[in-house]
Amino acid sequence: MPKTEPQEVLEIRQNDSIEIFNKYEAKILQKVEDISSYQNPITTHFKKHISRRALKAVEFKEWRKNIYIEFTLDKYKRLTSIASNTSSAKLENQLKKAFKKLSFEALQIENFDPKYKYTLVIIQDLSGIPAVKCGVKAIGYIPPIYQECSKENNYQSLNKCNYMYITNFLYDHVDLSYVSSLDIDNNHQILPKFIIDKSGEVVAAKVESQNKEFLESYYKAIMKLPKAIAPAKLNGTNDYYGYNFPTSIKNIIRNNNDFKKFYYQRRFEATDIKEIMKEFVAIEYQKRLNKLIYKVGF
Repeated sequence: MPKTEPQEVLEIRQNDSIEIFNKYEAKILQKVEDISSYQNPITTHFKKHISRRALKAVEFKEWRKNIYIEFTLDKYKRLTSIASNTSSAKLENQLKKAFKKLSFEALQIENFDPKYKYTLVIIQDLSGIPAVKCGVKAIGYIPPIYQECSKENNYQSLNKCNYMYITNFLYDHVDLSYVSSLDIDNNHQILPKFIIDKSGEVVAAKVESQNKEFLESYYKAIMKLPKAIAPAKLNGTNDYYGYNFPTSIKNIIRNNNDFKKFYYQRRFEATDIKEIMKEFVAIEYQKRLNKLIYKVGF
């Protein structure tokens, strides 16, 4: 049996300007703290339905700083979707059951609109200890609205349209000449988060990946995202909005329009799509080198 070469494991790197992102992310998280308390009917309700074992097992992460329920309503205020961000099936079941028993009279929903996604924070991090601490108001967010998505009339369709528009923009504006064969062979990831400000423009981004040069290129593509025609709204007021679009570098290549054209030409000549990807990024790399040579006059 042939020997398998050990794969090179690279550490996750970050872009050079994450301090700006951290500042704006802290502003968003502070809003949650400001509208929640330990003594209110919503907190009391969830305390009755969450077991001590499930609460004790909660793990907070850098990307999951509290546990919440998200829900959407139709124009008749009927529940159309409910989800939580916990990784525990047991806790998720308890949260959903408790939420469905909750009186909507106790939960304040301001500036109702079916384009809103509502968030109710349930469990927060109290100096490393999970604690049930809710707000009496659901946090209602409408995402930024881009021109291509202006005709959508509910949260699900608006969110899906935004996702498709933003991802397609990023796929076609990132510089794939910075991708290496190692990224393709080891299925390296790109983990971008970015914040849209109160005017609808990208104000900060945080991108993580094993490929430092490529993540900086991805950061530049994010910062070029066109301004939304309407900014996000928090309970009716213009506000910041955060996006999180984790994916693999291979997936970015696969969905890039230039690669699709290249693949269409080469699909019968090579059986392995990974090899076609490597050939494509090698050509892109050579194009970048040629531009550099042209600029300096060699």
